[in-house]
Order: sequence, then structure tokens, then C-alpha cells
Amino acid sequence: MKIAVITPWFSDSISGGAERFAGGIAKSLQDAGNEVEILTTCGKDSFWPWDKDFYKEGKYQIEDYTIRRFSLRSRNKQLYDELMGKLISNKELTYIEEMQLLLETVNSDSLNQFIAENAANYVFLFIPYLYGTTYWGSKLVPERSFIIPCMHDEDMAYFKVIGDMFKRTAGIMFNTIEEQQFTAKIHNISINDTIVSGGGVEVNFAPNPGAFKKKYGISDDYFIYVGRQVTGKNVPQLIEFFNNFSQKNKGTTKLLFVGQGEDQIIEMIKSSPNIVQIGELNDQEKYDAIAGSLALIQPSLMESFSIVIMESWLCDTPVIVHELCEVTKGHCERSKGGLYYKDMESFNKVLNKYIDSPDLLTEMGKHGREYVEHYYTWAKTAERILAFLKSKGFVMEEFSE
Repeated sequence: MKIAVITPWFSDSISGGAERFAGGIAKSLQDAGNEVEILTTCGKDSFWPWDKDFYKEGKYQIEDYTIRRFSLRSRNKQLYDELMGKLISNKELTYIEEMQLLLETVNSDSLNQFIAENAANYVFLFIPYLYGTTYWGSKLVPERSFIIPCMHDEDMAYFKVIGDMFKRTAGIMFNTIEEQQFTAKIHNISINDTIVSGGGVEVNFAPNPGAFKKKYGISDDYFIYVGRQVTGKNVPQLIEFFNNFSQKNKGTTKLLFVGQGEDQIIEMIKSSPNIVQIGELNDQEKYDAIAGSLALIQPSLMESFSIVIMESWLCDTPVIVHELCEVTKGHCERSKGGLYYKDMESFNKVLNKYIDSPDLLTEMGKHGREYVEHYYTWAKTAERILAFLKSKGFVMEEFSE
């Protein structure tokens, strides 16, 4: 029996956390001796049109991954925007409208056909919860489907159709205890059908911050943000807070942004004197950049795990998170590897504390690394997932405990 990991998009350079997480899960299960495939669409990434193929359909090999790509389904973007507009306006959607919204996200008819026709040969792990690939794909074979939701407090998390999806599938695998508790509370899910499988993180490069600074002409101290620069990640507030910090402190400390972003946010960055948009980096350069920073800032209010925080700690770099994100705040409190803020005043205090306390940076970076190495290796994640599958009656012949 094969394990299929299903995600809306996948490539070897994608920056989205859930998609990178899916690749890590696939590799860890494969390294544990299982036959694993990634099933995905022909889309490029979340910034690419959700109904336009970028890749050709077919079977691919990317590094150690076997990938099957399926053509994207056409969608009614106007209807999607109308339904999202209702959500933004705090108007409740009907059950049918919730289903319709999921139909107009990322979907693939040929992917669904493959799932239906080959169900007996696979156990399916769907990630994340809020796309049509997960909702409609798991609906075809709920008894063989497991959801890795990457759940956080947002409008779609409360959909009745999402709660029904969770209840009909074979099980749910959460990244953190906070995510498990949140989901169980809002959808009245039995904890017995779930597991906190966690996630694994690894940095397979020796960070060289000097090389990064030389290449990009960075001579000042800097904080760093790594990931998609989008409104949903609370990036506009981060830009506002850092601009205020720069004006009050009159210093040269910079904030670097690594990754892609929405056009309007990129314009905000360009108009901010002490903020620099670096763009996409390969893994080596990314870790070099993180290692050279005072701290990584993760402002998002909606995280289910946050890979980049773990990567930062593996680079011996502390983090700064938003107090209102229970998941990232929980990581910081358990690890002692980071601090958090809730408003502009506390944001300024945290940044100044890091700037003025080099010994604190070293200590917190060390605590963070120890936390990741103890709880979040891929080998341990694979072990937990496989044990959960076994408890549900799916015994992988290649796996031996």
C-alpha cells in the first residue's frame, strides 16, 4: 500500500509553508521505508491563477519525490470573490455557499478521478484543509483519508462543511496541541480520532551570514521576515510597526523581507527607508540571511506550526512573534527561544531589548535549537504518523517499529 500526500501546489522552490510541509512529510515517510507519492495540481503556486496550468500533466521526479500532477479545473472567480466578500463583511454563508466557495478554490477533476479509481492502493494524507483538493478529494474516500489541516483562527475554519469533513474522515493529524484544541473546540471533534503528529524541520546547510551580507551589501544590523508577504500574514502591520520603530529610534537597524509578496505590500516596503525587499533566495542563502539577523519576526496571527520559526532556531537565531497567535506564542514559551509583542509599544520594547542584549540573543537561539532537536525531527514525525495509521488499521508492510 502506498501513501499519497495531496497538496494544491508543489515544486522544489515553493515558499508556502503548507506545501513545503507536505514535501517534508512525504520525504520523512519515504525515509522510514514507505512508498510515497505526492499528488498535486499543475498549478505553480498560490500566486499563480488557480485555474491555469503551469506544468504539464504527468508523473515527475523532483529530487527524492515522485510527483503526479493533474490539470486544474476551471473556476468561477467572480462567484468566489462574491462569497469571500460576504465573509469579509462578516456575513454568514449558507451550507451550500460554503461548498460552492470550496468548489471555486483549487480543484482538479482528473486528480479526483485518480483518487476514486486507485483508492484501494493508497492511504491519503490531505494538506491543508481550506482548498478544494482536500475537501472534495477526501469526500471520495473518507475511510482512507486523513487530514493534516494546518488550522488556525480564520473565517473558513468555522465552516460547517469543514467540521463535517473532519468528522467523516478516518483521522486528523495536527501540528501542535494548540491547533488540536482549537479545532476540537469549534467542531466538537473527538480527540480519539486525532493525533498531534507535529512536524519535522532540518537545516542541511552550515549557515554563512558573512557570505549573505557581502553578496547583498548588508552592513547594518537587521531583523528578518521570511515567507509570503501578504495581508493574511499580518505583514502590513509589521511594516507599520517597524516604520514607527525606525522613526522613534533614529537608528540604522534594518528589516529584511525574503520571499514573494502582493504588489501593494511590495510598494509599502519600497517606500519604507529602513526596510529592504530581498526577494526569493535558495535554501543556503535563506539560512545565511536568518543566521546573520538579530532575530526572525513572525507577525502572523494564523499559524498552525510555522516552519520558518523552527528553521530560525536551527540557525541559532531567536524569534519574535505576535502575542495573539497561540501557536507561535506557545512555541516561544515552551522553548524560551523567543519573545512576543501585542502592540506598537511592546514591539518597540522587544526590538530594543534584542538590539541591546547580544548575550540574550545567543542564549535564546540556543534554547530554540534544543527545542527543535528534541521535539521536531522528521524521524519522530514519521514515527507518530505511521503509528496513528496503524491504530486506524492501515499497516504499512515496509514499516517496522
